[in-house]
Amino acid sequence: MEQISTMLNEFQSNPAEKWAAKDAAIHLLLGISVKAESNHGVSQVNDKVNVMEFFTAHILTELQESNHASRPMVKATAIKFASTFRNQFSKEHLAALMPLLINHLGSPSVVVHTYSAAAIEKFLVCKDSTGKKAKFGGQDIVPFLEPLFTGLFSIVDNSDLNENEYVMKCIMRSLSSARDDIIQVVQIVLEKLTAAIFVVAKNPRNPQYNHYLFESIAVLVKAVCSKHPEHVATFEGLLFPPFQQVLQMDVAEFSPYVFQILAQLLEYRADNAGLGEAYGMLLPPLLSPVLWERRGNIPALTRLLQAYLMKGAAEIVSKGQLNGMLGVFQKLISSKASEISAFDLLGTVTQCIAIESLDPLLRNIFQILLMRLQQGKTPRYVRLVTDYFAQFIGQYGSEKISTVLNSIQPGLLTMVLSQVWLPRLSSDPPVRMAAKIQIVGLSKIIFDTPSFLSDTNGQQIWTQALLAAVKILTSEESYLGSAADKAGDQDAEIGYDPTMSRLAFASRPPLDPFSDVSNVAQTFAVALNRARSTNDAVIQTLIQQGQSMDPKSFAALDSILSKVGM
Repeated sequence: MEQISTMLNEFQSNPAEKWAAKDAAIHLLLGISVKAESNHGVSQVNDKVNVMEFFTAHILTELQESNHASRPMVKATAIKFASTFRNQFSKEHLAALMPLLINHLGSPSVVVHTYSAAAIEKFLVCKDSTGKKAKFGGQDIVPFLEPLFTGLFSIVDNSDLNENEYVMKCIMRSLSSARDDIIQVVQIVLEKLTAAIFVVAKNPRNPQYNHYLFESIAVLVKAVCSKHPEHVATFEGLLFPPFQQVLQMDVAEFSPYVFQILAQLLEYRADNAGLGEAYGMLLPPLLSPVLWERRGNIPALTRLLQAYLMKGAAEIVSKGQLNGMLGVFQKLISSKASEISAFDLLGTVTQCIAIESLDPLLRNIFQILLMRLQQGKTPRYVRLVTDYFAQFIGQYGSEKISTVLNSIQPGLLTMVLSQVWLPRLSSDPPVRMAAKIQIVGLSKIIFDTPSFLSDTNGQQIWTQALLAAVKILTSEESYLGSAADKAGDQDAEIGYDPTMSRLAFASRPPLDPFSDVSNVAQTFAVALNRARSTNDAVIQTLIQQGQSMDPKSFAALDSILSKVGM
C-alpha cells in the first residue's frame, strides 16, 4: 500500500502531467485486492485492502469528471475498477454510478466509451445476495433508458467508428433488463437497429456485433409481442424491408438470424390471422432446395416452416404446398447431420395437418423412416424415430399406424415394437417432453389395442410396454413434460457461435403435441385403473406379471396413483 500511496502523491503533485502514476496505482491495487474472481465478478477480496475507501477517495472523482479530454486512460481504468468490484457495490451504489457511466458513453475515446458500455452491461447481470435476482434492473433502469440509448446509439450511428460489440451487447442487455417498460421506446430503437442492419449487411465483419444486433431485435419482439400480439403487424412492417434486403443480397451470415426472427414473429401472430400476404409470398422460395444446402440455415429454416404449419396449415394444404414441405423432410432425413431437424418438421406436420390430408402420404412417410432405420440404426436415430411413433400413435391411435405399417409388411408394428422401440426405452430412457410423448403413445398401445391380448407374443409385448411406461412414470430422471434446464435470459452468456447462429432471445420451448394433457401421470392412472377394474382375466394376469417382474416400480406407481387421487 505504501507504493500505491507514493504513486497517488506523485499524481497529486501534477495531475495533468503525472496521470500515468495514478493509472499504475489503480492497477496495482486491483492486483493485490482481488483474491477470487470469475466471469460474474469478484467473489473474495483481500481483507487487508479497503476497496470501498479507495473507490470513494480515488475512483469516484475520476468517474465524476465530465471533461472527456481530461485523463481518458485513467477514466477507462476507473471504469474497469467499478466494473471489477460490482459485486461489492450495493444497489444504491449502482444506481448512483449509472448516470456517470452513461456520461462517459459520449467520450470520443473508444476505450472509455467501450469500457462504459461493458460496465453497464455487467451491472445489469449482477446478482443480489441470493444469487437469483438481478441487483439492478427492471424498474431500476427505467429512469436511465432515454440517456442510455441516446449514448449507445450515438456510438452505433457514428460512421467513423468500427462496429463495437460491447456497445451492441449493452443495448441487448438494457432492452432485456427493461423488458416490461420498453414499449414507449420500441419504434425508435427498432428503427435504429434496422438502420444498423442495412449498414452491416453490406460488409459483415464483426460476428459478435452482428449477433448482438439480431439478439436486440429478438428481445424487442419477445418483450412486446408476447404480451401485445396486436403489435406484430408493426414489427413486420419495420423488419420485412431490411430482412428482404438481407435475403436478396444473400448475406449468408445473416440468413439464419432472419429466419429465426421471422419464425418468432409468425408464432406471435393471432391464431385466426392466417399467414398474411407477405408470409404467403415468402413460403415458396423457402421450400427451394438451394436454401437447404447451407447447413447453417437448416435449424432456423425448420423452425420457420414449423411456424408456418402452426399458423397456416389449412392454407398450406389448399395451396398444394404440403408436398413441398415433405420434400424438405425427405432431404433432411437423408443425412445424419440434419435428421433432428427432419423429425422436428415431421412432428409439426403430424401435429398440425388434418389426418384427411395426411392419409394418402402416410405409407410413403413410414417407408422413408423405416428404410433409413434399416440403413443406419444409430442410437440417436432410434430415439428420434420411436419418439415420432409415440407421437403418431398418441394422436391417431395404434390402429391407424398398424394399418399403415401392415400395408408395407404384415406384422410390422409388432416387429418394430419388439425389436426397436421397447428395447430403446430400456437402454435409452426418454426424458422431459420425449417422456411425456412416450407415455401418451404407450398408453394407447397398452389400453386401446385389444389385438395384442389375443396371443402369447402380443401379450408379451403388452407387458413389456406396460413395464416401460411404469418405469418412465416412476423415474426421477424423466422430468416428465418439462423443458430442458436453461439459464434465464439475464444469466445466459449470449454470443456468436460459429457452429449454430442461435438467438437466445428468439428461442421457444419444445413443442408439445399433447398440450391438452396437463397431467400425463393422471391420464395414465385413469386408463390403468380402468384396466384393473375390468373383468378381463388376461389383463389382470398381465398386470400381476408386470408387478412381479418389477415390484419396485409398481410400488412407486402406486404412490403416484395415490397422489393423483386414484
